[in-house]
Amino acid sequence: MSDFENPAIAVLAKRIDPQLTWGQVHIRRIDDGGFELRHVVDAEANADALGQAQTADLRSLAETNALGQFRPLKAAPHLRSGWRCVVNDLTGLETALRHLYPGSVADWHALELGQAQPTSYREFTERQTGMYRITAKLSPGQAKPASEACCHSASCLKQRRWAVDDLPAEEPAQKSAIPCLEPCALMLEFARGVFRFEQHNGAIGEMTPDDKRNLLMAAELAAEQAGEPEREADFAAPGNPRWMRYLRLRLGS
Repeated sequence: MSDFENPAIAVLAKRIDPQLTWGQVHIRRIDDGGFELRHVVDAEANADALGQAQTADLRSLAETNALGQFRPLKAAPHLRSGWRCVVNDLTGLETALRHLYPGSVADWHALELGQAQPTSYREFTERQTGMYRITAKLSPGQAKPASEACCHSASCLKQRRWAVDDLPAEEPAQKSAIPCLEPCALMLEFARGVFRFEQHNGAIGEMTPDDKRNLLMAAELAAEQAGEPEREADFAAPGNPRWMRYLRLRLGS
């Protein structure tokens, strides 16, 4: 198979002139048509100070963070550092990026060509069945902060290209070049939790400022005592960053 049979990676390679940042990966051209990949924090590090990773190693490297915790979202900003990977050609580059950021090059290329149309939150959730049907029931006052909290740059580096009500899509400069074309599985699960929370806690909008302040203080105290949750997608954990972010937005903090 020719290196140039995949037009997406060929087009992306033209942007590496002589280097490019893809998510948290620094890519630069090297001699003989190859490429070197390393974490952005190691961009200026001496090569001898970094561990040598083979292309096949990148899949497992992307599975866990520095604490050994599973990474359910590969675009989360906690890719492990301390490594470098050298690939000889476009095929190797494509494989490496597929392991680190699955589907990212294809989505980017399709959007560049105008062949991909981002799906809005409302369009996407209206098509859901089973336990995720309730995600379509979020009001604008709930769906907007839920999206802002779940897709925040502290949790995901993809640029959210889908809109939710009056919350517009993000621009590439706000995050990375990697696009998000529709709500992901984590967003759906988070939205489901938001609906259940709002359902059980009544009309937050009718709370007095003091009540909102007290509720937020109680949540932050519980989060402080609990510490960082071991599982990123455990939205029921008191210290879950996405959940605390949602409460601050929802309660007007």
